[in-house]
Amino acid sequence: MATPTPGGKHPAAQVVATPPVSTPFSASNHPSHPAFSPHGPRSVVPSPQQVKKSPANSNTLYGYPAGNHPTNSSFGQGYDSPSAQLALGGNPGLEGLGLEGMGNMGTPMAGVVGGALGSARADEDERRRKLGVVMDVLKTNHGRLSEAGIERLARRVGLDALWEDHMGSGASTRTLIIAGSALALEIDFANNVVKKVSLSFPESPEIVTRHTDKAGAILLRDLEFRPNESPLTKMLDRFAANLERLAQLDKLSVIPGLNCHEAIAGIYESLERLHLWEVGRLREGVEMVKSDGDEIERTAMCTKSGKPVMHTRDRLGLSLDYWQEKRRIGGKASEKTWSILVDCAPSPSLGYLPIRVSENWISTNIQKADPPAEHLLLAPEHGPLLDWLEPENILLPSTDPPKPDAMEGVEQAATGQKYPEVMFVAKFDPPVIIPYSLAAQIHHSTNATMDVFQTTTFDGLMFPRGPDDKVDSESRVISREVEVPIFTKEGGKTTHTHLPKLWIVKIDYGRSLTELPFSHPRQLVEMLPALRQYAFLSTLLGKSFGADSKPVALESPKTNRKSKRVEFADFMAQTSLPEGGPLRYDVALYTQPALKLQVAFPFRGRDALVAFEIKLNGVVEVVGQNILHEKAGDENEGKQKALTEADLGKMLEITEDIGIWLEFVKRRLGGS
Repeated sequence: MATPTPGGKHPAAQVVATPPVSTPFSASNHPSHPAFSPHGPRSVVPSPQQVKKSPANSNTLYGYPAGNHPTNSSFGQGYDSPSAQLALGGNPGLEGLGLEGMGNMGTPMAGVVGGALGSARADEDERRRKLGVVMDVLKTNHGRLSEAGIERLARRVGLDALWEDHMGSGASTRTLIIAGSALALEIDFANNVVKKVSLSFPESPEIVTRHTDKAGAILLRDLEFRPNESPLTKMLDRFAANLERLAQLDKLSVIPGLNCHEAIAGIYESLERLHLWEVGRLREGVEMVKSDGDEIERTAMCTKSGKPVMHTRDRLGLSLDYWQEKRRIGGKASEKTWSILVDCAPSPSLGYLPIRVSENWISTNIQKADPPAEHLLLAPEHGPLLDWLEPENILLPSTDPPKPDAMEGVEQAATGQKYPEVMFVAKFDPPVIIPYSLAAQIHHSTNATMDVFQTTTFDGLMFPRGPDDKVDSESRVISREVEVPIFTKEGGKTTHTHLPKLWIVKIDYGRSLTELPFSHPRQLVEMLPALRQYAFLSTLLGKSFGADSKPVALESPKTNRKSKRVEFADFMAQTSLPEGGPLRYDVALYTQPALKLQVAFPFRGRDALVAFEIKLNGVVEVVGQNILHEKAGDENEGKQKALTEADLGKMLEITEDIGIWLEFVKRRLGGS
């Protein structure tokens, strides 16, 4: 703003500066109000009616006449500025500018503010959702094998990474040192290629360090280039999974006081002691006198307390193997194996027992010498009464100030100690599909909570429904086509087409057992017999109705079919079913009250029926059949040993395939 120029009696010509940019509450936008000037009369103050007229005493509505006639103010006299009028929901003549609805939330101001806040909140939620999707995608991509990629991965999982250059060497060599609170991992590079991996646990006891060479070999295989891999294609997925497992245990450890690596190694020591004791008892038994060592190991794994293994199948950690395909015929090491991976996880609440560190979960004698009578009632059928022990709890220094009224007890409150907020977790590989009743029993045995509102069905988990499948709440029928390998009389190998049909008699709720907290290895051993039941069932049904089978091809309506008279003449002309024709059979599945399978198939011109019950540990027992009693008068009975019901059940255990079992019965008993 200009100032008066000195000199003379009369001031110079008054110069008014350009008013500032209008603000929502400035009066310079109104032509009826003169611009403020230092030479203006200070005593002249506009009246309230001149500054702002209310709609009540004005002949206009919000500054505009009712008849849409223009006034001397383009934005009306009811507001201080067009910005304020627009913010307060005025100017009803601006509907054509796309501003409708800004003042329709009760009051004009509430409409603008509420709409703006709601839009901003929706945009923020959408950005947060998209960012979460991006982060999930990035987490699954662990990058490619390189020096920078491994360093970046180590820092992502929460470990420290430090480079160490080797001076004086001919090649460009350097070492990446990855360290945590209880572990150290050294990776030697030469020209960006991994040459050596060394894993160590500096402050861990011998039960942990004795397995480091085996773990380092697995990590080295994860970082080596395979024949068909290159730096452009080699991914870090397998190495990342093992490194994340190490980092998780290291993060949960509190050194000194709690070493999660030592806690898992202690469980291995106890389970290994139990496994060796069971193998020794099997060797002394009469049934396995002529068996080799591998068969005895498999028997102990699949019928006893399992087989503990540290760092196996390219995976770090403790695995309790409890089932294997083709166990009866000496399956190879590459056969599918069911196992439980023992891990640690943060404890979500006080309802779970904390982790304990000990290698004496079971006594050195393994079996109780003189158990009391009440303990004998709890002993498993045809099994020893194991002498399990309860290790002492461990206490850690509390980071919070002592609370006299804490629920942990007066002694803990006074000393400022607390239980570890860590628990043992069992991860099932592969997941086991079990009925709801068994899942409830297993969760109850480990004091774990179960989502009672989950409504998945047993058959839906075992055989997921397709988009075109009909949904029936009472039962379900699955028809498939599968090629079964068989041997001809000349010794050649061929295949036979089977058309099996699975009938789920009653729909039952089910669960997929993937992860379960536990507090004692005894809980894992006690659930193994039931898990073997359904591991065997999944193998049995998977061979006939799983991924190796295909849907039954529907006949085209345009196919020229024979008349009934011609079909009857062809049927009477043949003495038996055509060689190589498809075999049709039905399988009925019952999950309650016991796990049963009923197989119906054509046999000697009639329908044959064999009912199996799959018991604990995957033992198969024939509970009904109508095919053996006619064999007594057969002329071939003297040439070979007659089959019994026990033989039928054992043969199903050996083949683990309903189709192959049927081919055996037809060949042995002469059925067609």
